[in-house]
Amino acid sequence: MTPAVRRLGLMLWTWLLGCGLLAGELRLTSPADRLVFQRDLQGQAVIPLAGTGAPPNARIRVRLRSLDSTVKPNPWRPVGRADASGSFRLPIKAAAGWYELELEARARRGPVSTARVDRVGVGEVFVVVGHSVAQGGDLNLPGATDDRVNTVALDEASPGFQEYLRTGNPGLLPPLVGRQFGTGVVPAPFGHGTYFWAQFGDAVARQQHVPVMIFNAAFGGTSLEHWARSARGEPFEHGFVRSTLRMPYLNLAHALSRYGSVTGVRAILADQGQNDAGQTNPVAIFKNYRAWIQQARRDAEFPGLAIVVNRQTPYLERTAVRRAQERVIREVPACFPGPDYDQLAVTDRYDRIHLSETGLARAAEFWAGALSGDFWTHAKPMLPGR
Repeated sequence: MTPAVRRLGLMLWTWLLGCGLLAGELRLTSPADRLVFQRDLQGQAVIPLAGTGAPPNARIRVRLRSLDSTVKPNPWRPVGRADASGSFRLPIKAAAGWYELELEARARRGPVSTARVDRVGVGEVFVVVGHSVAQGGDLNLPGATDDRVNTVALDEASPGFQEYLRTGNPGLLPPLVGRQFGTGVVPAPFGHGTYFWAQFGDAVARQQHVPVMIFNAAFGGTSLEHWARSARGEPFEHGFVRSTLRMPYLNLAHALSRYGSVTGVRAILADQGQNDAGQTNPVAIFKNYRAWIQQARRDAEFPGLAIVVNRQTPYLERTAVRRAQERVIREVPACFPGPDYDQLAVTDRYDRIHLSETGLARAAEFWAGALSGDFWTHAKPMLPGR
């Protein structure tokens, strides 16, 4: 090949590259479908936009098309450029809502590359902790009917999750891709059925007019002492909870690091106390609450992470638990009152502990009702991408 031919080939290659004709397939790597990003107190969030395969140095523009037909369509807006390799990482700010995200990558000359995410939201993100009354059991309400209510789906029977139970390796948990929280969907990282949390999500979506995402890190059969000791990394004896892995607290740590660090989190919903009925010292219960709360805030690197604490008097006679819960709400910063389970009827618990079908329906209602105006005003969110 002569030098002139080589120069001509190089010029042609450069021209094709500049026109975008040699770009790979445009692929969005973020956001994943059906993720909800936590809004700030002004009702906005920064959505991390990332992808590959754009024409080199292409101009990137996006449009968030509201899935609410009553909302005026958003215009296209430029957000930056791809780099020379065709990759891009560009934050975009969006108001609370449920959207289809459309993206265009336009080279200086040549065709326009496009990509789309069918569902992405700015709204509310919650992480559930507790024992079986939080994790769920064999009795479940139907899933969410609102398209805006989402989770990351867990397959409890999968080999990967079975290995997670043995190792606690967060890489074995489901990737951060959303799914509508419908009937039969199990919420990651450690939920057990839709339980009542999907219907709680329905209620919050209706009340706040925003999409919702729920993670469940609860572990049935655990007490607040187990949560405190595992948060501190201390061993304890238990028939099926592996304290050597830092269970049950490890599930919360993974929910915050693997999921919440990307989506942000409004609050941890702490549904606990029933398994602490045998503890008669309210000071000990208070210290156990404080131990796991403090560790969660350190792990999240967010000292103001909001905690919503349910209240109950186990068997309506073990008063130490409720006194400790009231003290946590009163004395630990950024803790808020959750539902009052003493308002449940006798028939709402089929064995004086676990919730019956009527109990599940009332628990969903109680939890949604507990998130009052004071909570929405003062519970400072942990924002996405920290």
